[in-house]
Amino acid sequence: MAGTSFGVVTALIGLLLVLRGYPMIRGVISLFGALVGFVVGAAVTAQVMHTGLFQTQAGLIGGAIGAVVCGLLAFFVYKVAMIGGLAAIGFTLGTSLMVALHVASREASLVAGILVALALAVLAWRLDLPGLILVVLTVLTGASVATLGTLVAMGRVSSPVLASAQVTAVVADGWGWYALYLGLVVLGLLAQGRYLRVRHPTRVKWGKS
Repeated sequence: MAGTSFGVVTALIGLLLVLRGYPMIRGVISLFGALVGFVVGAAVTAQVMHTGLFQTQAGLIGGAIGAVVCGLLAFFVYKVAMIGGLAAIGFTLGTSLMVALHVASREASLVAGILVALALAVLAWRLDLPGLILVVLTVLTGASVATLGTLVAMGRVSSPVLASAQVTAVVADGWGWYALYLGLVVLGLLAQGRYLRVRHPTRVKWGKS
């Protein structure tokens, strides 16, 4: 039940990224940060207590603490939001690429995710990213997150870890998942099309000059 609920929430957050990623960037990045914090908190708790992910009350509490901490930091601190948010987006895109290439190796997916996460984190640290980049990144990431959430909600995969060989196997089993992903990307670009020419730094979304 917890896994299904997590899948539904994940899919909804992904859809929000797809449709309103840039115009609501502060809230969306904060929400995405909370989602990542929940997974990390729950995973750390599960690892410490040697239990399955989302299978104990302590794991859910650990996830809630992680969600609150990461969500608040992302909402109030611009640099934390950009570096942390872009790193999470990069990890999602890197592991999604491995899934698209049918690479079932967890280690390879992890390395790809970390490399893309580091690259985007460095960009966020060094640059004031223009809106154009954020539109494209949020659409691509939102499509990946929404697709993963749908897989979890439908019980096709049991773990919300995109680097899982289980996800790769399910996606490779049918073209429908690729169609869903590409459809969401097209929908997102159409929905956020008017923001594709935005060149000013995203810092203004945090009320900073």
